[in-house]
Amino acid sequence: MTGHEFTPGLRSRKGRAPMPPEVQAVAGELSRRAAQMWAESDGELSIAEAVELAAFRMGAETPQTSTDDEAGP
Repeated sequence: MTGHEFTPGLRSRKGRAPMPPEVQAVAGELSRRAAQMWAESDGELSIAEAVELAAFRMGAETPQTSTDDEAGP
């Protein structure tokens, strides 16, 4: 890896219900892939961009579609 090390940390989830194991697995995989993409990008991607790209590649991001209001007549 480069000089920038990103390691996802544990966050306080006080007051929130625990995530189901399936959701934790997806979140962990997303985090791993995003960290790898970010590290390999040599500064060309922000961590937010790496997460978005990883989600897209995993199929977790829903496609953007226009609504009837935007489509016009």
